[in-house]
Amino acid sequence: MSGAADRIEVMIERWSNARGTDFRWSIWRAGKRLGMGGPHATLEASEAEARAACARTLGRPPDRVTRL
Repeated sequence: MSGAADRIEVMIERWSNARGTDFRWSIWRAGKRLGMGGPHATLEASEAEARAACARTLGRPPDRVTRL
């Protein structure tokens, strides 16, 4: 794979409910979700775990991180 099809994207989602706010992450490549994680109390903790998961499972950092 090369180009856009090889691009790795991490999505960080903010989930709010009566108990507070959680941050969850997912890793995407070529339109397919490869992994999920969380919940975390902070956006920074969620992103750090997602970056580590990319390095561990895909051998490289994400090309893009989107915070929703």
